[in-house]
Amino acid sequence: MTKSPPPKGPGKPFKPGFVPQGGFRPTVGLPPSAGGGLPGMAGPGGRPAAPVLNEADRRRLLQLGGAHLAAGRLEHAAKAAAAVLQAEPKNPDALHLLGLVALANGAADKAEKMIATAAALMPHHVNVWVNLGNAQRDQGKTDEALISYQRAESINPAYPDIFLNRGQLYKDIARYSEAIEAFERLIALTPGEASGYMRAAAAANDAGLFRETVRYCRRALEPFAEPPVQILTVLAAAHERLGELDEALAIADKVLAGHPSNAPALRVWARAQRRLRKNDPALLRDLRARFESVDAASYSPADGRLFYSELAQICDEAGDTAKAFEYFTLMNAMTDRLPEIRNLDRGKFSGEVDELSKLFTERNLRGMTALPAIGKEAGHSAAPVFLVGFPRSGTTLLDQILDAHPDVQVFEELPLLRSVRNALAAYPKSLLTLDAAGRQALRDVYWEELRKAGADLEGKTVVNKMPLDMIHAGLIARVFPEAKFILALRHPADCVLSCFMQDFVPNGAMVNFLTLEGSARLYDSVFTLWQQYRKLLPLDVQEVRYENLVADLRAEVEPVLRFLGLQWNDAVSDPAAHALQRGTIRTPSYSQVTQPIYSSSAERWRRYEAQMKPVLPILAPHIDRLDYSL
Repeated sequence: MTKSPPPKGPGKPFKPGFVPQGGFRPTVGLPPSAGGGLPGMAGPGGRPAAPVLNEADRRRLLQLGGAHLAAGRLEHAAKAAAAVLQAEPKNPDALHLLGLVALANGAADKAEKMIATAAALMPHHVNVWVNLGNAQRDQGKTDEALISYQRAESINPAYPDIFLNRGQLYKDIARYSEAIEAFERLIALTPGEASGYMRAAAAANDAGLFRETVRYCRRALEPFAEPPVQILTVLAAAHERLGELDEALAIADKVLAGHPSNAPALRVWARAQRRLRKNDPALLRDLRARFESVDAASYSPADGRLFYSELAQICDEAGDTAKAFEYFTLMNAMTDRLPEIRNLDRGKFSGEVDELSKLFTERNLRGMTALPAIGKEAGHSAAPVFLVGFPRSGTTLLDQILDAHPDVQVFEELPLLRSVRNALAAYPKSLLTLDAAGRQALRDVYWEELRKAGADLEGKTVVNKMPLDMIHAGLIARVFPEAKFILALRHPADCVLSCFMQDFVPNGAMVNFLTLEGSARLYDSVFTLWQQYRKLLPLDVQEVRYENLVADLRAEVEPVLRFLGLQWNDAVSDPAAHALQRGTIRTPSYSQVTQPIYSSSAERWRRYEAQMKPVLPILAPHIDRLDYSL
């Protein structure tokens, strides 16, 4: 899915704030003593003595270090902190400052140690606890970070940075309702500032609550006589996601009148027109000319990514595959330069697949702890259902079809299974020794996650749609032996090409899609693992082929409904109407599933056969096994 970037402008991205325990805000100052040297004197025999700092010297050094930190001059900030520590090795403010330098440099583990030491020395200082939470958050230590933010709140419940950062943590881990709640607290504390509204808008956008995104943007605009461009572009994008294309165009036009090269506005403007005038050659020519006249060299990676994504789509729709592929490649090159993926562990997801492949062997399964059968239990009326498949295999279309059924509730790409994995010590190895009590505890975690997401566990068949959860089929089978899987299939070459063409904001899995080869190798490893599961585990699976789905919806969907114990309902026949009514499609496929079903995406890869040729040998075994053709 496409996530919103951190807010800019009225919703500026967070920078660690350094507030010494004295409470002053750092300002630019001069180092103490003439010539910028440290106060001190020579010791016996001319040896340098430990410098001595008086209160004013220490204060000015910390002010200077804080100013350097705020300006991004990290080396200078570190020197100021080190100067204080040379005289006072346990000065908590200097340790705090040095920890923030480490955090800004991406060394969150080192930052945590220094800031934790500072927190122990000044336990009633709210700012140090917030920044300790930030260092823990950046390492993925969610529980520890929440405890630190809670400690900060107990010291000063009116400190805005607590709710800014707690909200950002919840947004990062896709706990969107809690993120919005935290940002509402931020809004209450800073009602005259746009930042809280825009952060709430970003969280609502990522949750697929585009109507709420519009509401927060409108509230953010209220204090301004001249609407900020950044708020307007987010607002235009939300209207486009809602299918309110005329409104989106009007707002984008307003931005472009004063900022003709604004990449987010250009993208919304072009997308809305392409949706209003589908496959209009004259429009595509005009759009392409407009985009190709822009000097894209000045764009940031974030803006360049948006710009080349839309230009590539324009060329693809116009049939110029060579240029489209060139622009998709530039889009991915821009994505690869995004600051937020600088510290991404690019091998993490692939390593997880490899670990699961080594664990789920015939020998290991024979040694697994035997578990009793699952009987009817309170808390849910139907077996858990997992809609999985490789990204871009038609899972969004299928989830719209199923969600249209009155007896089905689909949750779209929420990491509901992550809490189950996190509750397992040493996952996945601990699955081998899981006992009945442990299994029940994990089941309870999952039901609770569904309830928090709003699941009607007693009245509906609940479907968890998270495509790449297919790699965790072993976990699902161990914890939920009664689970049902709906596997979405599409020609492997079409899946791989489409993933390469999508402007995903990379996480550990999506970073593989920045190249065709990376996409193909990920497909190979994921489906090799899936076949391993199918061979070794008694999975209850219903396959759905995208090509069949777009050719004859009822013939492909009716068996799925029977598999779920449901009767046919005519509501599933019009997924586009349901998608427009639902208004919360979070994946890049939103513009496709809000129009009548079409088959032009089937066999799309053949238009790019020349570009696909190098990776076809990787995919050939899967193409053959799934009964597709080259």
